[in-house]
Amino acid sequence: MLNQNQDFLVQVVKGEAVLLNSKTGDYFGLNEVGSDFYQLVDGKKGLEEIIDLLDEEYDVKREVLKADVEKLVARLLEKKILLDGDSE
Repeated sequence: MLNQNQDFLVQVVKGEAVLLNSKTGDYFGLNEVGSDFYQLVDGKKGLEEIIDLLDEEYDVKREVLKADVEKLVARLLEKKILLDGDSE
């Protein structure tokens, strides 16, 4: 399961999120879909469940949504904004 890194502070403005690492000062921006995705990451829902919830919300082909979410997850893991609870 994916978890949010608690070192990041989150501010949502007009649907978009800015995530600031409180320890390093690094920041990362998310558009509306990315922000919605991030807010659904709670350490309890699996990736497919989150994609299902986003699929209900947005008018986009599921395979496009899934590919975009998977790219976002890889980037957020790389930046340590998300943590993979399965590998801890």
